[in-house]
Amino acid sequence: MSECDKWIWQLSRYDERLHAFARSDRPASFVEAACTHSVPYNRLTRTHAGPRCLACLLIVGDHLATHHHRVGR
Repeated sequence: MSECDKWIWQLSRYDERLHAFARSDRPASFVEAACTHSVPYNRLTRTHAGPRCLACLLIVGDHLATHHHRVGR
């Protein structure tokens, strides 16, 4: 699985922002985003429309840059 495939963006109905969640997270009553935003699983919507969480963008971008740097060497 590529580094890009490890994340899924979902809309939190708490703050109406898209957050990055690890794909490996199993549905539970609550799930935690990369930025530590916690939301009940039933308050998430799968979509790519809407504003993205800046903290999640930076965290996922850092993971991608680190992975690309290691692979590119």
